[in-house]
Amino acid sequence: MKLGIGAIVGAWLAFLAVPHAALAQENFPNRPIRIVIPYSPGSVADVFARIIAQNMAEQWKGSIVVESKSGANGSIAAEEVARAAPDGYTWLLVTTFFAASPALNAQLRWDPVRDFIAVGQICRAPNFFIVPTTLPVKTVAEYVALARAKPGALNYSHPGKGSTGHLGFELFKRLAGIDVTGIGYRGYPQMVPDITSGLITSTFLSANQALAQVQTGAIRIIGAISDGRSKYFPDVPTMAEQGFAEAQVTPWFGVVVPAATPQPVVERISKALEAALATPDIRQKLDVAGCEAISAPLGQFSDIIKADVAVWARVVREAGITAD
Repeated sequence: MKLGIGAIVGAWLAFLAVPHAALAQENFPNRPIRIVIPYSPGSVADVFARIIAQNMAEQWKGSIVVESKSGANGSIAAEEVARAAPDGYTWLLVTTFFAASPALNAQLRWDPVRDFIAVGQICRAPNFFIVPTTLPVKTVAEYVALARAKPGALNYSHPGKGSTGHLGFELFKRLAGIDVTGIGYRGYPQMVPDITSGLITSTFLSANQALAQVQTGAIRIIGAISDGRSKYFPDVPTMAEQGFAEAQVTPWFGVVVPAATPQPVVERISKALEAALATPDIRQKLDVAGCEAISAPLGQFSDIIKADVAVWARVVREAGITAD
């Protein structure tokens, strides 16, 4: 069988491309990397991304640019990264929205399992039940009593549909049997001033978001939304201690890359992330920012994401949250 000149040239070019592709993977990274954040600048996700990006860039003596792309509950950022070249140069920082999105958006054009490779988890950030000090409640029980006495009078804020602040509070509402109005914001920086002013009567915040406001006396913490008392506010009882064990939700943060990214490149990124998280300086910086460094590389992080997809689908269904 004779091959046409076009077929011969194509085969020859493909043969030549193999060593070049392998060499590119061995030399990764040799140009700036972009890590996309699905929230606004100054958000906790932005802070955590910059902490690890600096260390990993130093390891490689290269550059990692942190880019904020908020909107559509994280889907704008996720869709952009899902469609980026699978070469390891575009990452997505993910949290609760990533696993919850399939249950919340029937028209979702990306899938957290199909379209991404889970590189590794960064940390877990305990959240806290916050009220302004102008609200006359000091415990979760008192909050529930007030909400039941005044159905629809209280509200809560969250940084977008599918966030821990949204799904976690909706879960709590169902468990408590109360009517509290949810109000969405583009991000935490936009929402915190309305909490401290009393315009918003409740929300869930991470430790670093709450600390400054607690110190000024603008807000009060009435519950820790985690599986144990937090070292950040050890005197605050957990939701379980106050009768709402099922309302314990601790968000995680991690890094994913587009599906089809070469395995050697994925492994190189994962190892650099693991090395960063093993550094006392990075662990301390994350700790100060309110996030406990907890490593979960590659397959382990993938399992966490898959499990959370199922968990949040159940929460959305049981809480009666409608998909867009």
